Amino acid sequence: MILSRRPDLPLTPYVECIWHYECAAPLQCRERVLPDGRFHLMLNLGAGVAAVAGLRSHHIVIDTARVSSVMGVVFRPGAARAFLAAPAVDFCDQAIQLDLIWGWPSADQLLDRLREARTAAVRLRIVEDALVDRMKTFREKHLPMHPIMNYALHAFGNAPHIRTVADVSREIGWSRRWLSHAFAEQVGITPKRYCRLVRFQHLVRELASQRSVDWASIALDVHDKDLSRETHISSDLSEGFPARLQSLG
Repeated sequence: MILSRRPDLPLTPYVECIWHYECAAPLQCRERVLPDGRFHLMLNLGAGVAAVAGLRSHHIVIDTARVSSVMGVVFRPGAARAFLAAPAVDFCDQAIQLDLIWGWPSADQLLDRLREARTAAVRLRIVEDALVDRMKTFREKHLPMHPIMNYALHAFGNAPHIRTVADVSREIGWSRRWLSHAFAEQVGITPKRYCRLVRFQHLVRELASQRSVDWASIALDVHDKDLSRETHISSDLSEGFPARLQSLG
């Protein structure tokens, strides 16, 4: 059973949701998980392991037999930086153990409290409180996200097929090189790769909704960007997904 909650302030601008999953008889299968452009905090209560996963540029495969009792935190784009000492780009395509990020006492204490808790609702509250405490600690060391980074995220997220790094850099008055560097440090991936990922997610949602997809426009968009790089990304992201999507690569 999955239970999730949207956190209250002050976490609302940073965290999309905190979720809890528990199953008495785990399914014996392997599932492919597509990249979603988000940082995740994963807490495997059964194994006693916690890790922070950065933005991914490819799918991963999960052995569901090992996830009988797990929790997770989904951070908003660019928001995980408020809880990390290292730049977000250092976590790209990696899952790093939480004790290496927050220190082993903090990580172990959190896992112990979660395993001792009797209900999912209590566990969700424990994770929320831990995030608030951590954010207060890091607030003294890190400035909040620069408004320009917020602007860039919205620009690329709302129109990834139209807006280019050059367009946004002109609008904000930064060089393309500096924008790419600052964006990667805050969000975890370069703007160009982020736009590819957002376009891919838009396509996934279109397919899931069972609405008609304009494949001709998508093909033209791929050619308009960078065919060799874009098709490579599409194939890598969509391996194991419907054949219609794989045909883009």
